[in-house]
Formats: sequence, structure tokens, C-alpha cells
Amino acid sequence: MESPLEDLELIHALQIAPRATWTQLADVLGRHPSTLAARWERMHAEGRAWVTGHLGSVSNPGCVTFVSIECRPGHRAEVIERLCAVPEIATVEESARSWDVRLTVLTRTWQRFTREVLPLVRADPAILRTQVTVASRLYAMGNNWRLDVLSPAQQRRTAALAPVHPRPPGATPPHLAELMVALSRDGRATATQVAAATGSHPTTAARHIRQAIETGLVAVRCELAQEFSGYPVACQWYVRVSPAQLDAALAFLRGHRTLRLCASTTGDTNLTFFLWLRSPAEIADVEAGMQAAAPGAQVIESDVGVRTHKRMGWYLREDSTATGRVVPVPGGE
Repeated sequence: MESPLEDLELIHALQIAPRATWTQLADVLGRHPSTLAARWERMHAEGRAWVTGHLGSVSNPGCVTFVSIECRPGHRAEVIERLCAVPEIATVEESARSWDVRLTVLTRTWQRFTREVLPLVRADPAILRTQVTVASRLYAMGNNWRLDVLSPAQQRRTAALAPVHPRPPGATPPHLAELMVALSRDGRATATQVAAATGSHPTTAARHIRQAIETGLVAVRCELAQEFSGYPVACQWYVRVSPAQLDAALAFLRGHRTLRLCASTTGDTNLTFFLWLRSPAEIADVEAGMQAAAPGAQVIESDVGVRTHKRMGWYLREDSTATGRVVPVPGGE
């Protein structure tokens, strides 16, 4: 199932500039601002698309950890329900392989993960076994993936609406926790709406939003229900690549628009990546391409996802649409 072209064009534009105004996007897409606003409200109400903010892990020194879980027979559903309720567990995915569930955990520090999140997971009586893999360096996350529907000229014009003004890490903005909650629920929240949530003035809130985004403390992304994306198959690989071939492997992976995760890792493998694909047949194509780009690369594990129950704090239905229920990933220590 795939969304109409007009919907995909709007989503592609919001992937590039998630906080651009409807007036700005109308000029790029050749639509009236009210038409775009109405189209977005319909998609959002149906749970097919949403914009969310989360801890900006690519450029910020947070901790990203992957936890694989084996459940006691017959207890997977209850384990998933409990794990989805943990704020630091950003994503919960049901697996088709030997592991029942895979988690992506986002914390500001390694200590927060080891002292609070991991003990909570391991204490669950319905969990038999866990395996922890730490992301030592992130190269791409879900906010980097792109559809391929806008023309190159439209993409350039849209990118100009979200100019990059990177700042070095600085003081944490006041009311960060409240700011994170507001942007988690609506990554397009206005300064006035954020001010109401944080108890600050709109001008102050606007400054704090810019600071959080430009320092990489917060990342904002436009999400699309996978079954409406045209890429219904999700697969994650764990690969061993020699250091001399890592750059070639990364260049190959960055050529895939639907790359949703790429990270150096600890453990038996040193690279993991996650792609959305059009069909299972493309899995072999990806592996062949990796071998051609980085000869000697070893695929240790490939895992096709069965269902995503929670993605970056958002609860999802079986058809991958958002329920509207959000458990914001905490932004504080």
C-alpha cells in the first residue's frame, strides 16, 4: 500500500524541512497553504504521518544502545507492553529471528542506561535472555531517510527553508524536559505552544528551540507509517567490516535513501544498519552490494522485522499507523 503522490510530496518536503511553514512549502510544492495544512491534518489524524522531536544522538554525545531480548514462551505480548511504557526505550520491534524483540534505547549517559534501564529490563520475570550492543558512533538515524518524489530543484528549495546553523554544544536550555515533551508530541509545535508548555515567553521559547536543534541536542523528523511508504519490508543487519573498508561500506549505505540507521557497534560485529525495502528480494541485493563495495565484509546476522510496536516514543498499530499515544524520550539526566 502506498500513499497518493501529493501526500508523499508533502512528506518528502517535511523530511527535509520538518518545521517549515505551510506558506513556505506552498511555494515549493505549487499548492495553496490551506490545501497543504488540510492534507497534513488528514494524514496526521489517520496516523499515517507525524512530526516528532527526540534526543539528537548523531551530533550530541548521548548513548544509543540496542538490546535483543528472548522472552519466555507465551509471554512476548506482555513483555512488549511493559517495555513500550519505559520512556528511555525509544523503539520496540518484534523480530523474525531467534530474538523475540529488539529495543533501541536512548539515554543521555551510559550510566543512565546501565544503572536504570538495563536492570529494569533484566528484572522482568518473563525475559529469559538479553544481549546488549552499544553504538560507538552513529552515522545515520531515522531523521536522515528520504523519499524520492520531489525533483532535485524542489529538494534544493526545500532545503533552503531549513538552513543548517550548527552550534557547538553549550549550556542546556532551561525547561529542557518540558521542551522535549512538547516536541515529542508535535515536532512542529509553535513557539507559542512550547511557551505554554514550558511556562516561558514565546520569544524565549523560540530561542530555546533554535538552540536545542542547532546544537544537536534535539532532532526533529517527519515519520511515515511504513505500510504507506511503498517500502513495507524492514531489515536490520549486523556486519563485520575491516577498518580499511569501513568508509567504502558507509558510502554504499548512504546511497540508499531509506537508510534509517547506521552505526559502529561493540561486540561480535562492528557495524549495524537498518533499511526499509520494497520486497524481501532486495535483501540479497543489499548484501551483494555490500560485498562489492567492501570485499571481505561478513554478514553475521540479518533480521527482518515482524512489527514495530513503538517508534521513537510513538505507539503504532498493527498496520504501522500511529495511535496518537506518545511516551516522550526524556531529555534530562
